[in-house]
Amino acid sequence: MKGSIILGCALTLAFALQLGCAATLSDPDGRENSLEEIQRKYTQLIRWGEIERASVFVDPTQREGFLSYTDAFESIRITDFDTGELAFDEEAETATVEVTYHAYSLITMLEKKIRANQEWYREEGLENSWRVQPELEGIVHALHGEPR
Repeated sequence: MKGSIILGCALTLAFALQLGCAATLSDPDGRENSLEEIQRKYTQLIRWGEIERASVFVDPTQREGFLSYTDAFESIRITDFDTGELAFDEEAETATVEVTYHAYSLITMLEKKIRANQEWYREEGLENSWRVQPELEGIVHALHGEPR
């Protein structure tokens, strides 16, 4: 009995180690895992209208334009979002994900589904630092009824 318990524990441990090794081999630098976490944080900050806090994830060349939407987001409420699958390139240096926001303008009170593509790239020289090239303009214009 004692031998079968030890054997069972050893087999369980071996199986767990194999799973861990397989995950490590498929993503040795943890790029996909780190991007999934960063993308989720960024999208949640957008949902709650935390534009300034979300700006730390934005491509530095687009950050000023991104922050210009802070006032516009005061009249927008995102009630939920759906995130598609992250599509990585072969080297996992860039990735794209389609996010569908469920949102409404406090002006119109009509909820709309708005699809936005998030284009992500791994910042050069930093292992798992990702930056987004956002599409806030489409969200704001769709909810305020303005042409792009």
